[in-house]
Amino acid sequence: MLPETQTTERSRALLAASAALALFWVVFLWGWWQDGPYALGANMSLFLIALLAAGVRIGLQERKFFSAKNLAWIMPLLLIGASYALYDNPFIKIVNLFAIPVFAMIFLTYAAHPRAASFQWGAKFVVQVIERWAWILGLIPKSALCLITALSPRENDKWRAGKRAALGLILLAVIGTIIVAPLLGSADPTFGSIVSAFYDWLGQFIDPELAGRIFVFVILLIGILSLFFSLRQSRAGSDDDGVPRQTDSLIAGIVLAGILGLYVIFLWLQINRLWVNQLPIDFKTTESLVKSGFWQLFVLTILNIAFFFACYRRTNKPVQRLLLGFATASLLLLGSAAWRLVLYVFGYGFSYEKFYASYTVVFCAVLLIWLIGRMFASARANLLKAAVFLLLWMYAVIAIAPVEQFVFRANLALSARQDSRINRYEMTMLSPDVLGQVEETYKKSPQLLEGWDQWIADNKEMVAKKAWYEMNVMNLFYLAK
Repeated sequence: MLPETQTTERSRALLAASAALALFWVVFLWGWWQDGPYALGANMSLFLIALLAAGVRIGLQERKFFSAKNLAWIMPLLLIGASYALYDNPFIKIVNLFAIPVFAMIFLTYAAHPRAASFQWGAKFVVQVIERWAWILGLIPKSALCLITALSPRENDKWRAGKRAALGLILLAVIGTIIVAPLLGSADPTFGSIVSAFYDWLGQFIDPELAGRIFVFVILLIGILSLFFSLRQSRAGSDDDGVPRQTDSLIAGIVLAGILGLYVIFLWLQINRLWVNQLPIDFKTTESLVKSGFWQLFVLTILNIAFFFACYRRTNKPVQRLLLGFATASLLLLGSAAWRLVLYVFGYGFSYEKFYASYTVVFCAVLLIWLIGRMFASARANLLKAAVFLLLWMYAVIAIAPVEQFVFRANLALSARQDSRINRYEMTMLSPDVLGQVEETYKKSPQLLEGWDQWIADNKEMVAKKAWYEMNVMNLFYLAK
């Protein structure tokens, strides 16, 4: 690690990169929470891709951090970051805000592991991911000290006493007004009134928004610098990272056999309802039937994956065979839920929820089929690693897919069916991604989109008001027409 009392040239480079990224954020991403996710366009993609590129470059300076094999993990992260510059889809943009940090931290923990290619992912790897989060937070004091050291002249620097005194006054003003004064004011009402009066007076000369941007800039700078510092060295994994512990076969066999028996009884009782030919007329009954099937799928899939992780290659052969029964039962319920969802979509059309629920069904099916296949393979599989890798790539693919255009076209086509119950006006939940398609359809067949006038006007105004750096590819295609 670098000495905390000295700022080296390498640290200055990291500090400059952190400052550039933080400055970009407060200039081009400021206020998006007020304007909503539609304000996140090319600006967010550039920020995320630049942050990832800087992190990878820092990691490449340590050969043990990254290798060419990690491109398979880096590419989907790039695709997810680029999705902001492609579409207005508000659903995926909000989900990305939570998914990107999780996927990125998992990748960094994996790439920095000294035995990245061979160690088995398990509970200890999850702990290591959490530890890396904590490690980055623990580097905040070092980052703050690095920033202060970079701004402070050394004793032998050719700075006049006046400049050094001015810098000291600036630091005093920043620390006093941002930290000390508010804390003292909250402790004593009399002093608090003085502090409030001072802030009111100060507000006449300093724009509150500018002060907020400066504060956020410093926070982001320190946070990004802490992330970069964490990439400067790897954390050694424990000695038993790749040694799976055996599971008691008798206990596991009793548990698996008992629960599998419950599955069989449940499936037998539900046999007439598993594969329905049509859904009920009542919407709430239909919704309850489909959603209960979906949650059956979700809970059973998670439960079966947990059983696989706990028992895969850790028990005797009879217990291993029981795992196939779990997978079969799960696939049967999965197929039933998927079929109900298909009927639901044909009757009521797609929505965000139904589309992404369908995609979740596909993910679970692929994962379960892969798990079954691994039961017949001789080599031991790294289950958690493969599951996360599959999830990352499938999420990246759907992040850059034209989901809303598909939903709009599919619902228009399905609404032409005689048994359709689709309310086309419900598609006004869609974003400006489909604005061009809506206008074209409205001109050709206005009766199909009756009542959409206000939606068209609102979305045209939304696109027109966007700053150039908030635009995305779909906005540019629409404006180019």
